[in-house]
Amino acid sequence: MFIKYDDKIYVIPGSSIKGLIRKNMKILNCDTSVLGSEFGEKSVTSKVIVSWGYITEEKKKKVRYGIRVNKELGIVEKGALFSYEIIPENLEIRFDIIPIIDLTNKERECLRKALLLMRYSTIGWGGSKGIGIVEEVKLDDALLS
Repeated sequence: MFIKYDDKIYVIPGSSIKGLIRKNMKILNCDTSVLGSEFGEKSVTSKVIVSWGYITEEKKKKVRYGIRVNKELGIVEKGALFSYEIIPENLEIRFDIIPIIDLTNKERECLRKALLLMRYSTIGWGGSKGIGIVEEVKLDDALLS
């Protein structure tokens, strides 16, 4: 889904990016409270806002097709063909992390490491199909200073 607004085209919900950052912070044994609470936890306000991922250069959407297989019978039934849009490869996606309140040095460092750990992770459901793989991560110094 591409959402055009002003000079940006939004392609990945901020909640998906935030989820990957949270996962990486857990791997690093960092305190994830900087991102706020998860479902089922007591309510904790996030210290940062994670924006939608956006592109600045319009690219043609790609469509892939699949066939739904009946898992019990192992057969394809009528109407089983489906399609889904994917983001083209080699696309630079940017997003912003906006601190709402000041972060400690430890929180900034954990956030920095979690962002760098995004490399070779996947965003979305298609990782096993080679879709959504993050190949490179570049950090802006604004958040980290």
